[in-house]
Amino acid sequence: MLRSTLICASLAALASGAYARESTDAASKADAKTITDAKQVGTRDEAKLYAKAEFDQADLDKDGKVSETEFIAYATIRAPMNNKADGAAGKKAANEKTDAAAVSETASAEEEFAEISNGDEAISEDELVEKRMAQFEEADADNDEALDAKERVQFAQMTTPKAPKNTL
Repeated sequence: MLRSTLICASLAALASGAYARESTDAASKADAKTITDAKQVGTRDEAKLYAKAEFDQADLDKDGKVSETEFIAYATIRAPMNNKADGAAGKKAANEKTDAAAVSETASAEEEFAEISNGDEAISEDELVEKRMAQFEEADADNDEALDAKERVQFAQMTTPKAPKNTL
């Protein structure tokens, strides 16, 4: 019950915090490139930008680390956004999952948190960037350091944990 209350409070804070940040930071970040949709990632640099944007959004209290509660709240909100198919190419690629993507997809938010945080109490920005870069390498099946449509869908699947085990 307490966990559900904490998740609800975190979701509310994430939503209101994202809105407030968008309003105040829109002008100052107009020139900065950020990627908030995993299916937009096509290069290593974009994967790094995506991880940094993810970290910024998930770190609700801006203490420089993402707690398990923050990560679960972020994963709960982001999962539906990243799971939407991008037209025919995305749907076709989504139906052609590799074994690696299927394995990565099975991780719940709690399991992914434990893996990324190396078993400690929080995820650092460096830990999240390292994980997303490894997932980029795994998704880049042809090793050309660029993701095609199929590989982009696979990357999105790999970076989107399943919903938390104990949801509302």
